[in-house]
Amino acid sequence: MSIDSNDRSLQQMQLFPVVEVVSDDIPMGVLNDGTPYLTLYGLAKLCGIDDTPLRVFTSNWDTEKNKPRGQKVASYLAEKGFHDVDRLYTRVINSSNVETHAYPDYVCMAVLRYYALDATNFDRSVAIGNFVRLAEYTLKRMIYEKSNYNPNASIDISFENYRARIKLNDQIPASHFAVFREIADIAMNLIGGGFPMDDTTSLDGSVGGYWARYWTANRLSEQFGERIQHPHLYPDNYRQSAANKHITAWIYPIEALGIFRKWLHDNYAMESLPKYLDNKKITNASALLESIKKPELPNRH
Repeated sequence: MSIDSNDRSLQQMQLFPVVEVVSDDIPMGVLNDGTPYLTLYGLAKLCGIDDTPLRVFTSNWDTEKNKPRGQKVASYLAEKGFHDVDRLYTRVINSSNVETHAYPDYVCMAVLRYYALDATNFDRSVAIGNFVRLAEYTLKRMIYEKSNYNPNASIDISFENYRARIKLNDQIPASHFAVFREIADIAMNLIGGGFPMDDTTSLDGSVGGYWARYWTANRLSEQFGERIQHPHLYPDNYRQSAANKHITAWIYPIEALGIFRKWLHDNYAMESLPKYLDNKKITNASALLESIKKPELPNRH
């Protein structure tokens, strides 16, 4: 396989980024033909070098590929089936309407491999660290694929459990709100971070208990009216579903929703939720708590 022949076959396709992100200070993205890429700066950052010499090396590939460094990079490309490479990057216009060099993933790995294993008179620590990290990631992904294992399966199941509960409890009178429905933002962020949502983790039960005590202690019924009991159902895969005919939960006057939302973030999420996660032995509690923090309005001058 040669990049030159691939380029000819793609001459009718104008390549451009469809995804552009910066992760760990490394700009990267995906082109419209599905090719993952790093920018010049991103590749230089990955290798732990300045982007100027890398620009010179890759821009003069016609001559550099015949020199020791270029020959090594070319050999690494050839190992992956990319022979007689004519150029190492594609010029594309990014979302800021600026031309950038998009280095495809296989070129990035060949260049990184050179700087991690072969470069001399050079601090290779960054390149070696990134090369090892990517190798470990690739090995993990290979084992998952060969084992037909989905590392996100538990998250997918938790999302499905939560969706099932939402569907079963979506008939709340317009005059009231339910705690379970109103904690959706927090619940979805927690699940996305790996929090298990099943019949052993009743987050809404925790929130509901604290809110009920707050409601009573502050005599909010005198201001907003009385709360009422309303049927609450669990999916069949929840053990609680056996008692569905007898389960109810408090629903509250809709006029109190603003106060509830403020209390949910300022009181429960910041004070009580950490204790709940600790009791559940959640190992990444700090990251989960950070994910649910709300931004503040910018200062107005």
